[in-house]
Amino acid sequence: MSNHSGSYMLNEVLRLLDRHGVFDMLGREQTQIFAQAVIKIGHHYDCNPGEILEDIGEKVGLCSYCDAAVDQLIDGLCLKCHKEIG
Repeated sequence: MSNHSGSYMLNEVLRLLDRHGVFDMLGREQTQIFAQAVIKIGHHYDCNPGEILEDIGEKVGLCSYCDAAVDQLIDGLCLKCHKEIG
């Protein structure tokens, strides 16, 4: 069972950082690396990457299923995941 409250808490932290311009300061690549690190922390607490990236994944360019850093997403999924599970 997934830790939904933890996932949404991490999501709120990512969105808060975005609202305060932190991701603009970091740039896209460093933002992706940072968000992937947050997702990795979430894995240790049984969090769901799709919930962590809800409403922010497309902006930072991370697939909500496999956490890959990509330029193009379809409904929050990279092209590979979209083909597999889309």
